[in-house]
Amino acid sequence: MNNTKKIILRILIASSVILILLVGLFIFVIKKNGITEFDKKNSDYQPALVKTEKTTPEFELGKEIFMEDCRKCHVSKDMKHNYLYGIVEKVGTDYLKIYLTKQDSLLNAKDEYALEIKEFWGNNGTIHNFNFTENELNLLIEYLK
Repeated sequence: MNNTKKIILRILIASSVILILLVGLFIFVIKKNGITEFDKKNSDYQPALVKTEKTTPEFELGKEIFMEDCRKCHVSKDMKHNYLYGIVEKVGTDYLKIYLTKQDSLLNAKDEYALEIKEFWGNNGTIHNFNFTENELNLLIEYLK
């Protein structure tokens, strides 16, 4: 009989420890995901998210250009495996403008970067020769930043 009490006591202690760990994990997940307060007006649970991304009108117009012309071959900014991430900082705005509008000229001039990119992607036949205006290029670059 004494042995049964010890087993029950051990089960209760183990259950209490597990419950405390689960509550701690729940609180950690809530804080990690940015949920900070409850909507008191509504009886249903409504998390208030802290993280909001603000964009400019230029960013949105650049995104429209990207979705129309570039997304056919490139993933958008918010997607995984975005190999365009950091491209503006990597090559600079002036070079990027030339690359987007006159890639064939860069290849003919044996530009190292253009040749390297073309070789890396297996000469897939797609060459950037867009007829963007200077304003459109600036908007697209604003989106890519």
